[in-house]
Amino acid sequence: MSSYIGIEIVDSEHHGEHTLALAGELDIASVPSLEAEIRHLCEADGTRGITLDLSSLRLIDSTGLAAIVLVSRLCAKHGFGFELVPGPRQVQGLFESTGLIDALPFRGSRHG
Repeated sequence: MSSYIGIEIVDSEHHGEHTLALAGELDIASVPSLEAEIRHLCEADGTRGITLDLSSLRLIDSTGLAAIVLVSRLCAKHGFGFELVPGPRQVQGLFESTGLIDALPFRGSRHG
């Protein structure tokens, strides 16, 4: 578990599949922490996929959305699987209002 300003990130790994559970706020202050975790996973041997679990996020802003799109692109570049666990209504609402709900792979959803 890693705690940073405004966000807590817990990495659970199973056979190279990493799930990063995000709790707190994914915003301009905390995005660099997520990006550092992702860079570390991209450089690690054995990484096969990354799932971002948004279910415990309280807030996400446009910087957080941009970071998630970047993670998606980095996973594609490295040949990793990528998936999102949906967040609470206020988090999902931002994905819906920006149209990203249809562009990103949300688990258990017809979207993505």
